[in-house]
Amino acid sequence: MADFLESAKSMVNAAVSRTSWEAQKQMRVRSKQSEIDKLLEQRRGLLDDIGNIAMNLYQQGKLTDQQLSRLCASILELDHDVKNRETQLMEIKSEVYQANQFAPASPPDYTPPASSSTSQTSKAGAKALLCPVCGSTIRPNALYCRNCGSKLR
Repeated sequence: MADFLESAKSMVNAAVSRTSWEAQKQMRVRSKQSEIDKLLEQRRGLLDDIGNIAMNLYQQGKLTDQQLSRLCASILELDHDVKNRETQLMEIKSEVYQANQFAPASPPDYTPPASSSTSQTSKAGAKALLCPVCGSTIRPNALYCRNCGSKLR
């Protein structure tokens, strides 16, 4: 019973850790996407400004390169900032949860007491004493793997 509770506790801890990590990742993704959206809105505003200025100057016959180059430089700066943040966003989105990063310490290995029929169980049951999912040693008659929590029966 204690093994089952320890296994359940470990599985719950791993699930809570993963859920917390995923939630934090989503918050970072939303934050970075918000930054990108704000920069693109500023860019659209500058493009509107450059269009209005160019049109007014053109209509007046006074189009100068200094005004246009200043606005173009600002647009290029914003484009650079957008690319950097899009790269950061892709890095955040491509992050993979690493189970061992928050996993609780593994419980000590359990060695079952020797039985009278050791010669039969050691030869015939050698494969049965390894978890089929993670390969760690398991107790005979165990319902769940103590390492990965997989159901054994």
